[in-house]
Amino acid sequence: MPNITLSLRPAKSDQSQRCGVCDAEFVPAEDSGARVLSFRAADQDPLTGVLCGGCHSKWSHGTTVTLRAVPIQPARA
Repeated sequence: MPNITLSLRPAKSDQSQRCGVCDAEFVPAEDSGARVLSFRAADQDPLTGVLCGGCHSKWSHGTTVTLRAVPIQPARA
């Protein structure tokens, strides 16, 4: 079974984005709960998605969500 790297970081972008769960449009820098979630299996490109504060809160408290992830490099903070 491959190792998987998981990263959850605050989203700091000043540009409007869509939540990868609920599709709401928001500006991560204005949403203190917004997070960038990245997964990477060994020898594969990472899958990254943005969660608005509400969806991050629901997920972190146990709700199962479906994240529309995209194969892009996560932003380095």
